[in-house]
Amino acid sequence: MKTIAAILLLLPALSGCAFGRAVFYARSELIKNASVIAIVDLSEPGKAQHAVEDWDPFDKREGATGERWAYSQQANARVERILKGSIPKEFILYGGESFICAECRLSKGRFLVFLTKDRDLWVGANWQFSLRPIRDNEVEWYVSEEQRFPMKFQKLESAITQIEWALATEIKANKSP
Repeated sequence: MKTIAAILLLLPALSGCAFGRAVFYARSELIKNASVIAIVDLSEPGKAQHAVEDWDPFDKREGATGERWAYSQQANARVERILKGSIPKEFILYGGESFICAECRLSKGRFLVFLTKDRDLWVGANWQFSLRPIRDNEVEWYVSEEQRFPMKFQKLESAITQIEWALATEIKANKSP
């Protein structure tokens, strides 16, 4: 009886460990933590397909599977300009993570993207904030360094200047003794 009572008392404590929450980066954190920052044009997204090297006939999850998440969407991406990192001129971007509280939903259009890799899959580096939509010559961007949202449309070149300045500052900080 004591064993059953102990299990019942510990069960709620153990189940709390399985819950997580999304962390949304400030501007400098997003720039620092992204492996690639680029301007890309996304095609109409479709249902994600298992990567050939990843395919497991016993895995009943749909979509592509990384190390951290399963992805329900994929879209062809064409790079216009790279600001940080290295990525092929054309690649597949995955979104619609299985962490439904915060996911990177893909849509057709032009974006300022902040990417990382989940195994061999190119994915957003910070949930829905990974793809900043571009309309005309404006991008939906941070109002200030500290404020994570809401964002507003601002001149694309201004956002690019902020990113380049942050990258230059980071390089200088890493070189100093």
